[in-house]
Amino acid sequence: MKKKLRILLVWTLISLLLQLGAYSLLNDQIQKVMQPVGSEPTALQLKTTIPGYGFTNVQISYAKDYLAYTENGALKIYNLKKKKVVFEKASPSGNDKALGVLSYQWLPDRSTLIYFYADKSFKQSGNSQNTELYSLELPSSDEDTAPDNRLNQALGNFPAGGKLEEFVVSTSTNLMYFTVKTGSTERLMEINVMKNVSTLSKSGETIDKMAASDQYGTLYIDSKIGSIQNIIAFDAGKRKLISRNAYDKVLGIKAGKVYIGEVKNNELVKIKTIIDRSKMTESPSLKTEWTGKIPFKNVSAFVGAKGQVVVYDNQTAYIVTAGQLKEVKLTGDQNYVSDDGAEIIQLSSQGTSTLVDLQALKS
Repeated sequence: MKKKLRILLVWTLISLLLQLGAYSLLNDQIQKVMQPVGSEPTALQLKTTIPGYGFTNVQISYAKDYLAYTENGALKIYNLKKKKVVFEKASPSGNDKALGVLSYQWLPDRSTLIYFYADKSFKQSGNSQNTELYSLELPSSDEDTAPDNRLNQALGNFPAGGKLEEFVVSTSTNLMYFTVKTGSTERLMEINVMKNVSTLSKSGETIDKMAASDQYGTLYIDSKIGSIQNIIAFDAGKRKLISRNAYDKVLGIKAGKVYIGEVKNNELVKIKTIIDRSKMTESPSLKTEWTGKIPFKNVSAFVGAKGQVVVYDNQTAYIVTAGQLKEVKLTGDQNYVSDDGAEIIQLSSQGTSTLVDLQALKS
């Protein structure tokens, strides 16, 4: 009897272990689908000539096969494989710079461009104008399928004549944040998953830079009210003080870290980090990751896919990786670095055309 009982217990235990193993395997597969492991950023070496010149706001897609740029007030998308323009959105007015495409940005994990568009045919009332938010989904660059241009929503309370300056997206939480400046007034606005638009900024507040957590949707901003400059986090709608050091600036967020730069006399002299948490505490302790000197006047700065801090102007890119600084000289008439830090986009004028030279940015 005891022997039979032992056999029963052994087989019961084996059955439970097999079930637990199956459940664990299933759970792992679900997690891979829900939260796919990020692959290495794509980097290409390619040269091509695009008709036209005077391009501005040049941005490359995450797969490095589409180039977005503005030419004569029109947004254009160029397929680098097919070597042709596959989408164009012109301004309804050549004279009014407050109309047309106000801002755009590639999503970091797919061939989708988000853009804001203001049309002169919209009715204006008071101090507001209707502005539309679109998502432009591009097919595989090997295909000839037309892009899918979708109207997401109309923003009825967008300030009339407003200049959209900062625009960040938290893809996993479907939160969007943007700043709109009209004269000396600036508004920080949020679009949530229900497509509701709200204003987050205080009266008289200006925002120099901001970054959104892709894990939690928390927004970090460089806030200035009067003479007081702080870094503020919007955590579940509540404002929390992150740093009261007037020299601290938000650089970006990547892999669970918020990167903060200390800038003195137009030089980046220190890079500090805090952990990006689901619930932020007031005045967290900042960890110093790097000290040195990098020019920080009229530059672009962000955190790449590997946690490298990239600062660049039109001549030089400075990359800080794991506490080590590297400098890369840029040779185009206009130079840009992809948002993941993997690619240099160098543009040079060739008469009425533009030579585009793509190279890997090795950090």
